[in-house]
Amino acid sequence: MWSSCEFWCRYSPCSPLHAVSQVKKTKNITNGMILGAYIQKRFEISHHNHTIYKFFLCRCGPVTSKNLRVITWIESFPCVIGLFSSDGWSNCGCLADFPGIKVALGVNCLFAEIIDTATMSIKVVLLSTLVKRLERYQGESAVLYGIKSVKTVTVVTFLNQQKDDENYENILPAGLERIGAFGHRLDEINSDNDVALIQDEKLKCYVQDKDDTFKNVPFKTVESVDLATLRIQTKIAVQLSAKEEETDGFLDKLLDKINSDAASFVMDKSRVVLSCSGDKSVLYGAPQDVNVEELTTYIQEEEDEENVKAKKRSVDKDVTLLFKLFWSTVPEDASTGVPQCAPLIYHQRRSSMVFCLSFDTISVVPWSDPAENIGPILCMAMTRQLKLIMEDLKEQQRHTSIRNIEIPKIFHFYPESLQHYVTLVYHPQRSEKSLEDYRKEVHQWFDLPPICPVFKRGNKHWFQEDYENNRQLINTHMGLNLTGSDVALVQGRYAYHHYMQDNFDDNGWGCAYRSLQSIISWFRLQGYADRTVPTHQEIQQCLVDIGDKPPSFVKSRQWIGSMEVSFCLQTLIGVESTILNVSSGAEMSSKGRQLAEHFRTHGTPIMIGGGVLAHTIIGIDYNEDTGDARFLILDPHYTGGEDLRVIQNKGWCNWKPSSFWKADSFYNMCLPLRPTTF
Repeated sequence: MWSSCEFWCRYSPCSPLHAVSQVKKTKNITNGMILGAYIQKRFEISHHNHTIYKFFLCRCGPVTSKNLRVITWIESFPCVIGLFSSDGWSNCGCLADFPGIKVALGVNCLFAEIIDTATMSIKVVLLSTLVKRLERYQGESAVLYGIKSVKTVTVVTFLNQQKDDENYENILPAGLERIGAFGHRLDEINSDNDVALIQDEKLKCYVQDKDDTFKNVPFKTVESVDLATLRIQTKIAVQLSAKEEETDGFLDKLLDKINSDAASFVMDKSRVVLSCSGDKSVLYGAPQDVNVEELTTYIQEEEDEENVKAKKRSVDKDVTLLFKLFWSTVPEDASTGVPQCAPLIYHQRRSSMVFCLSFDTISVVPWSDPAENIGPILCMAMTRQLKLIMEDLKEQQRHTSIRNIEIPKIFHFYPESLQHYVTLVYHPQRSEKSLEDYRKEVHQWFDLPPICPVFKRGNKHWFQEDYENNRQLINTHMGLNLTGSDVALVQGRYAYHHYMQDNFDDNGWGCAYRSLQSIISWFRLQGYADRTVPTHQEIQQCLVDIGDKPPSFVKSRQWIGSMEVSFCLQTLIGVESTILNVSSGAEMSSKGRQLAEHFRTHGTPIMIGGGVLAHTIIGIDYNEDTGDARFLILDPHYTGGEDLRVIQNKGWCNWKPSSFWKADSFYNMCLPLRPTTF
């Protein structure tokens, strides 16, 4: 709990304000400064290494008690607290949703009191996905994780931690810390929790008061939390021994190094360096007082030093801040307190090996947080991932020799049902089937129903570079106007396959093949299918193998239709389909309600064939009142390059009216069904 802090300031007209601390808990009171006609005094009051308040005392014109104001800011939000007079308190106290500062100007001194934050209103924010999960949660208790600031507690997720000795939080991004507990009775919640969520007739929220009791407070539900994503990609050599106790010793030594002042982080495409120092970071290449959002302005796309100095970027909150880890040149054991003397060389026989581990960590922080705070969070991200990797390596070591150990791969997930990152490590040689029990356990930790894949390799989160490096464009409808009367869209990700891709000329005959490829890409990217997207020849061979086509069909330029597409889906990836047909394109609107229900229930792309053309339907806007419909079309007949602007502006991926379908043609539609599996 925060304690009250008091200090007195004496003012002299000939010098800046001078602060004299009266309480040992008051720290970091900086010197005043004169700026033109203004005299400003900045106070920074800290307690237990956490900055509580920052404010300026300033005046305009002659020095009198009647024109002094206190300007304070919490999380970069400036506000005027009040005017002050020599008579004592005047217009002072708390603003709505802001911690209070009482300030009085006497004849000879200024008195300021920092009010105990435990007595102030703390705003509690719950992520909507968390609330929905808790509504159906049948467990007796759960651990809450989120982000805590001076005036706000944001609860992001919960974990059903069935064992006390397991570090469940290692799969969560650094920055999400344990902040409370969920239960059905308040008296069952331990006092070491800052927040308690109690499921009674309705969900109730409690926070710790200053006397270590829980106080009922209102909460706000939000659909998303605006957080910055920090990512570290680096390699570290790790020593493993045939003896587990020796391996533990190597691990402890490396963890001490990661969390020492020896770690520095360099932000990619910039000159910004964060050097860890205790629970703060020293910034180089940027002012010490910048926040995380402002760090994005220091990212430079050009490597030319002259351009780096000339360019100034605007704030970009869509970017992932990428860091590299570097060690200081201080000798490795400098932090142990052992004098650095002449070396003693000796030889010891050990059955051990050195492995080079690839790290890819995720951290999340509020954009408004001071950038100096993220160094320890980055160290925590490295710590969590090292422990996660070592768990896998030790498990391998119990079943094989140290020489046969393989380095696990890192996978990041961002499930829509959670709205936060989850990081898992998978052995490269293990099949999805062999990992089923482990994935089921992770589902149970988050209380996710085992009805669809969430943590398969195919479900991995795509960062910007993944989209840029993919040969096909992903989700080409994003950026279009997707509003309407009643819009239902494809769920998840798909790849846009079209004519002439992969240096293969199928212009004039391969549109249904390309539609099938787009559909199979959807099942791959949602984790339902492991196999690669089939080529035209593989599709043809599949139809020959099941007896639908003669052997001469392979390597031909013959068309396929919706029935052949359904046969291939069933044979290649085990997906069943429903076939719809209309005798005329004029009847397509009559299927609008059924197609909308398909997208809401299954969410898969639909292949439609009519006449000599095939298309992919990825959304529908159906008007119940008029019965009219618009169709969001992914057109496989496009022959150009992967230019999203051209594809959208020229209508290769865009809304089409019902008149798009020819009245003199019949149409068959293949509606793939989402399997129930995880």
